[in-house]
Amino acid sequence: MNALVPTGPSGILASPGVSFGLHEQCEVTGPVAVCAASGVPLERTVKPMAFVIPEGRLLSAAPPGHARLRYGALARTAGIRRNDLSPADAGWPARAGMQPDGVCPVSADRAAVVAFGRTVGSLRRVRCGSGRPGGSIEIGAAELTAAVPAAATASVVDLPADGPT
Repeated sequence: MNALVPTGPSGILASPGVSFGLHEQCEVTGPVAVCAASGVPLERTVKPMAFVIPEGRLLSAAPPGHARLRYGALARTAGIRRNDLSPADAGWPARAGMQPDGVCPVSADRAAVVAFGRTVGSLRRVRCGSGRPGGSIEIGAAELTAAVPAAATASVVDLPADGPT
């Protein structure tokens, strides 16, 4: 059974005293639109993608915003077959203390596994969803990954040849 924390990502981050900023984008959604509204380059963002894996557990991939997820590598990181990855349903955000279009790697579902792209750790500060539409969290990459109990860092992405590394 999953141990749920009764608060969203910002409350989870605030409880251990993590330093982070909350930003409003006036109901802007989608990574490109959020980056344009906030002036943050896409490669300095983390874009979570949610999957359900066997036994109903949640798996969130958290690659840099400009990277392309490698599904097979993600499955291997979780110790499952590629065919066992299923996109999470629309109810996933609520079970994790979030709203649709505001997904964050920090989840109220403490049993969720989060696979961060290996290059996320090399970023100083990143932006990611805040758990609700129109908001984002700015946080140190190390603090973000440390706030996720079941975090893994792995080579689960391909970076664009013409973009930053």
